[in-house]
Amino acid sequence: MVNSTNSVNKSESQTLIAKTSSFTLLPSIFVLCDKCYWCATYLDKCKLPSDNNCLGCNSNNNELTSFPILPNESLTFNYNDKRGVELQFKLRQSQ
Repeated sequence: MVNSTNSVNKSESQTLIAKTSSFTLLPSIFVLCDKCYWCATYLDKCKLPSDNNCLGCNSNNNELTSFPILPNESLTFNYNDKRGVELQFKLRQSQ
């Protein structure tokens, strides 16, 4: 049984969504190493590593590729030996 003090009803949920969607969100940044395929998603530019080296193989910035991910987008990353890296950007579904 769910405790009524911990549950959120539908109108409260809609209010939370409205409050969070009113903020201007900065794009996240997806970083991919072209050499070893290490990757990470950073929430904003100020979180990027200052030395610009790959955390997987220590390659320099020339081996790193970055892609902005807009707040209304989602990114799917897939890798296999035959096809390599596959990135799929698409719009997020509205709630």
